[in-house]
Amino acid sequence: MGKRAKIENFVGSKIRMLQAEADFGGGKAMLANLRRGVGHEPGDIPQLLGILLPDMPEEFWSENGIATKEEWVCYTALTLYALHQQGCDVKNQPMHIDEEIGLGKALYGLMASYEGDPNAEQRILQKMRTLATSADQRELSHHLRGIVQLLKSKGISLNYKRLAGDLYEMQFPEGKRRVCLRWGQDFYWEQKKREEKNI
Repeated sequence: MGKRAKIENFVGSKIRMLQAEADFGGGKAMLANLRRGVGHEPGDIPQLLGILLPDMPEEFWSENGIATKEEWVCYTALTLYALHQQGCDVKNQPMHIDEEIGLGKALYGLMASYEGDPNAEQRILQKMRTLATSADQRELSHHLRGIVQLLKSKGISLNYKRLAGDLYEMQFPEGKRRVCLRWGQDFYWEQKKREEKNI
């Protein structure tokens, strides 16, 4: 199994556990702690280590105190999921879904929600460009936070397993090109489907 698949499996199983326990005190506390981690780096908030590390594959762990690529993407995906889910009922309005709703498709849904706004497409494409040109994980996480808040405001879900896999690939030049192309294809495929439906 490749590294991307292992990351997606870990993030997916962690989110399933959080969704299953969201109605209980411990689950609510874990989501609240994860939300506090948004905007921070792995290791900044000690309470999160007990949520992230116990069942994280050891091969993801840092050996020198500097977060690995794998730790960064798992941390980013899970903290952003907790932010996205805040205020929404996990059972009736889950913000993580296993359907193929990657970031490009979600951003198309966001653009479509601004119906009648002639500048919506350019604003959303600018957000995609900003992600594509992020210099590192800190900057990418910062820009993603703003996008997640917009998706949350419109009730648009996202596949966080897929996002975690994309974030891992984004850390490598060839992977970044593949991910950006896939986001663009998903965005314009949704637009094409909508246009064909309206013909």
